[in-house]
Amino acid sequence: MYPWVVDELEEAHGGQPGVVNENGTEPGPVSIPSNSGGGGLGTLTEWWAYDGSLGSPATHLRGSCSYGWRGETLYPVDWDQAHEQPPYEYDTSGPERDWKRHTEEVLSALVPLPEDLAALLEQVAERVSLLSDREPLVALRAGNILLNDTQMSLRNAARTVERDGTSLSAVGTAVGCTPSQARKRLRTYL
Repeated sequence: MYPWVVDELEEAHGGQPGVVNENGTEPGPVSIPSNSGGGGLGTLTEWWAYDGSLGSPATHLRGSCSYGWRGETLYPVDWDQAHEQPPYEYDTSGPERDWKRHTEEVLSALVPLPEDLAALLEQVAERVSLLSDREPLVALRAGNILLNDTQMSLRNAARTVERDGTSLSAVGTAVGCTPSQARKRLRTYL
């Protein structure tokens, strides 16, 4: 789960502070050792895990996203200050600001929706969201209707894209995901 998300892009562009070593490389996941002598307990990729307690400390943060994008600007980490507070209180606004710029670029490349459709989708989403608290059964019924109706349209759109020979790269750009994620989405629609 990424701490920074844009709803429409969550699958492909979740963001978090990325870490950079002193030599400019990006370290791999940090292994969590087991005290029982067996295998490790798993791995971490959160920035605060690179404080040196489980290996060499990272020296800088930068914006990063699950798509593979990495920010160019490096922000020094003050581990003394970072250890004085919970990780979520440490200032990671620079990397987040860079990631937001990245997602704005991705959003601007998406296939544009007609204004009336965008407005209708926003209205429906807001209405169902309100109902989910006050009248959850009505929200569930509305959601089921939307799912059923849109599944048929998605199937038709996927078949048309396939018939027209539209590249997975073009599909990914249009909907804000990688070509492999586009392939997976199209398969689920068919």
